[in-house]
Amino acid sequence: MCRLVGYCARGSASAASLLTERGLRDFTALSAFHSDGWGMAWYTADGPQIRKSTRRAADAPDYDQLTHRALGDIGLIHLRWATPGLALGRQNCHPFRYGDYTLAHNGAIHPQSKLGEMLPAEWERQLHGTTDSERYFLHLMWRLERRGDDMAAAIADTQASIGSRYAVNSLNAILLSPDRMYAISWHDPARIPEAELRRRGLGNTPAEIAGYFHLAYRVTADAVIVASSGWPQAGWTVLGNQSVLVVERATLQMSEFSTGPALSPALPA
Repeated sequence: MCRLVGYCARGSASAASLLTERGLRDFTALSAFHSDGWGMAWYTADGPQIRKSTRRAADAPDYDQLTHRALGDIGLIHLRWATPGLALGRQNCHPFRYGDYTLAHNGAIHPQSKLGEMLPAEWERQLHGTTDSERYFLHLMWRLERRGDDMAAAIADTQASIGSRYAVNSLNAILLSPDRMYAISWHDPARIPEAELRRRGLGNTPAEIAGYFHLAYRVTADAVIVASSGWPQAGWTVLGNQSVLVVERATLQMSEFSTGPALSPALPA
């Protein structure tokens, strides 16, 4: 499980200016537990730019430098907590890129022995790493191609397909395109990893445990920011489960649509 931030702004902005210095410190402090790497994506005239590392964000000078640079008007940050059984190499760090799209995911898809069945063979061959998250992203891109670039339909198809065939605790994600930010909220409250959260010192109250997979957003005159829970977010609005927040890059206009329920197939024996 991981932590996410995504943003759209009216002009080039740094993560520190959007979150405030205190907010960035509070978010970055989550890397004490989500410590298996970090990644960032932003867009320039040349398309998506990605930087990622297996280091803990709080210990990485380049993370600090990048979060204080005005990299662009749309971007995302990811703090990784690797699903047990998946490698820690850089190729498995988020975000992932396919063409002009980038995605960072928070969640786990089981069983790992069947992850190779998630994609058609020609799409499986495009993998750079071994994660459930990259396969989830490529599955979405495959559905988008089949749907003639209808993103709402592609997201619904992806969630229905993966949710009906696998045990999924969350398909939460920040998805960026050259024109839009998509904040995808889709998780199963019955599959929150409460024991592991408590072992790591996360979720000191039942409300914090219950809200672990929440995504929330904040709207200002100059930006829309979306982020995972676990750090102070006074005044933020929780995005409903089974919904997608869409932010237009050019105007910051927001819209929202609903997706299918989080299905819960039993793990095979």
